[in-house]
Amino acid sequence: MSIFKSFYQNSDSEEVSFETLIKKEQEKLYKVAFSYVRNEQDALDIVQEAIIKGYQSFKRLKDIKYFATWITRILINTAIDHIRKKKDVIVLEPEWFDPGRNEENNSIITMDINLVFEQLKPQQKTLLLLRFYYGYSISEISEILSKPEGTIKSQLHRTLQLVKVKLENGGDTYGKASTRY
Repeated sequence: MSIFKSFYQNSDSEEVSFETLIKKEQEKLYKVAFSYVRNEQDALDIVQEAIIKGYQSFKRLKDIKYFATWITRILINTAIDHIRKKKDVIVLEPEWFDPGRNEENNSIITMDINLVFEQLKPQQKTLLLLRFYYGYSISEISEILSKPEGTIKSQLHRTLQLVKVKLENGGDTYGKASTRY
C-alpha cells in the first residue's frame, strides 16, 4: 500500500490520487533536478524532498490541470535550496548550446559555458534551463515561477544579454596572460 494515497476531487467528481499524478511527472522531475546538480544521488534526493513537500501541500492545489507546473515549481525551489546549501557548481553539457560543433573546440566551449553558467544567479540558471533546455513557453515559465509573463520576458532577455556578453570572446581569452595582479 502506498503512502501517497491523497486524492483530489476534480470538477467531474473524479478522484485523482497524488501517486497517479506524480508517476506521470517523475521522469521529468528527475531530469530537471539532475540538470541542476549533475549528480544522480543528489537529484534523487531533491526529487524525493519535492515529492514530500508536494504531498504535504497537495490539498491546497486549486486546479488539478496545473499539477505539472505546480510540482515543477516545488522541485525547482527545492533544487535551488539544495544548491545554496551545498554551493555545488552546475556543469552543463556543451551540446545544450551547440550540437553541431566539432571535437577540437569541445574543451574550449565546455570551459566557456561552464564558467558563464557558474557565474549566473540561481534564478538566471532556472530561466535558461526551463526555456531552452526543457522548451517551456514564456507562459508556462510564468506559471512555474509565479511571476508575470512580462517579468519573465525581461529577466530572460537580460540573462541572455549577459550570457552573450560573457561568451563574445569565446575561447580567445584562454591561454592569454592575465592582466590582474
